[in-house]
Amino acid sequence: MADNKKEIKKHYISRSESRRISKENSKAIAQFEKRKKRKVKPEEYVTQMKDDNNIVEFEDLHTFFFSDSGTVKAVNGVTFSVPAGSTVGVVGESGCGKSVTSLSLMQLVQAPSGQIVSGSIRFRADMFKLDEKGKKIPVYEKETGEDGQERIKLDEKGKPIIRKNELGGNMYEMERQVVDIAKMPTEAMRSIRGREIAMIFQEPMTSLNPVFTIGNQLDEVGKLHIQGISKQKVKERSIEMLQLVGIADPEGVYKKYPHELSGGMRQRVMIAIALLCNPKLIVADEPTTALDVTIQAQILDLLRDIKGKINGSIMLITHDLGVVAEMADYVVVMYAGKVIEMGTAEDIYDRPLHPYTIGLQKSKPTVDQEVDSLYCIPGFVPNPINMPNYCYFRDRCGKCMEKCSGEYPELIKVSDTHSVSCYLYEGQAEVKNG
Repeated sequence: MADNKKEIKKHYISRSESRRISKENSKAIAQFEKRKKRKVKPEEYVTQMKDDNNIVEFEDLHTFFFSDSGTVKAVNGVTFSVPAGSTVGVVGESGCGKSVTSLSLMQLVQAPSGQIVSGSIRFRADMFKLDEKGKKIPVYEKETGEDGQERIKLDEKGKPIIRKNELGGNMYEMERQVVDIAKMPTEAMRSIRGREIAMIFQEPMTSLNPVFTIGNQLDEVGKLHIQGISKQKVKERSIEMLQLVGIADPEGVYKKYPHELSGGMRQRVMIAIALLCNPKLIVADEPTTALDVTIQAQILDLLRDIKGKINGSIMLITHDLGVVAEMADYVVVMYAGKVIEMGTAEDIYDRPLHPYTIGLQKSKPTVDQEVDSLYCIPGFVPNPINMPNYCYFRDRCGKCMEKCSGEYPELIKVSDTHSVSCYLYEGQAEVKNG
């Protein structure tokens, strides 16, 4: 009985303690919100990639949620990269921080309680060049005059004609820069989100607006990110994207509302919205969760084909290890807000090292074995408000040793492509590095 009272008291917060936490949270949130709204020059968030072959690099990212019970460390020091032209699968059980990592990349973490606290998200973007007044610099059409000199072409009213890009919008001078999204103000992020990075959200029925037609929602993206595009051109682009994602009657679907479509069709519409501006990086958050097996296969084939057509990269977030095995070039395994193992798909599936990764694979059903029940990793994830200093998986691990009660193990390289956060492989790392 006494032990039960101690356990209850351990998870109990007094009223005064709750007020103190709320006051501290309000102060911290105000600072983070002020930082996001600040007006700064691009030099403050322009940086450099550690590896020029990457499209995005996460380094020591911390994203927290400030609640009256305490601070939830949803993403607690995540470091990994997405190479250009590749598919990176991020896997782990519910609540491990997969979706929050992707929302941090998009600057869509639910504020004010959710905030990117520290770390870097370096992204290689094509940014608009700005003049002295901070305005975009248009690219004008040129013509050769009777004197043989090249000059800017004028319209009937004598105004210079701006060249059109491949999407039918105005063309502006661009420059390739590496930006740190974690340090960018919200206003600057709007020029990247949707145009350079697009997201396919987890549940299309709640992501699509039920009171607007599919056409309205597609056109909105085109009008927002393709400046100078005509109504006719943006409609043509929207219908073209519906065709690209394999919708048989794009003109008919363009006029329909979300509730008139099946789950697979809605998911295709979400993909069409994401791809409308030819983004460099597609973030797919559980793109096949609510779909049956046949439609899942179609959506995965579609993503694979489109990735080749736009020469982009995909960050695929899912629980389904089978989907990752089929789609991903690299795999990142997360647990309790941290990366515990990462490597190529072959490394993770053929040579899993961390006991958690091995447990995940054992819990997957197979067609060649008959079992009474699926394997379940014993124990529970630690409380995200009061995370321990030692390895978060220690209390659930069958290979736990005395050293696991010490400091949290660092991510160590056991091969050129394979890294793991576990004391079991310290010797292998020393041999490799020696």
